[in-house]
Amino acid sequence: MRPFVALEKLMRLITGTGSSREVRLPPGYSLERSDPDVLVLRSPDCAAVARFSARGATAEAIEQEARTHYRERNQTA
Repeated sequence: MRPFVALEKLMRLITGTGSSREVRLPPGYSLERSDPDVLVLRSPDCAAVARFSARGATAEAIEQEARTHYRERNQTA
């Protein structure tokens, strides 16, 4: 199984240009939108991994941060 398979319900990120793109996150990661100005990337244990401006965030930046955290978290010692 590939580690970055999209979740069943893909989240949508609306960018400032009005276009939308699906954000593909590793298993268990989520994007919290409780604050209209800030997006919070959360790991499977609900810890905040990164925060992004809701206006300037790109799907690519969120995905990259999630992948980096996922790899670091799952490295074997």
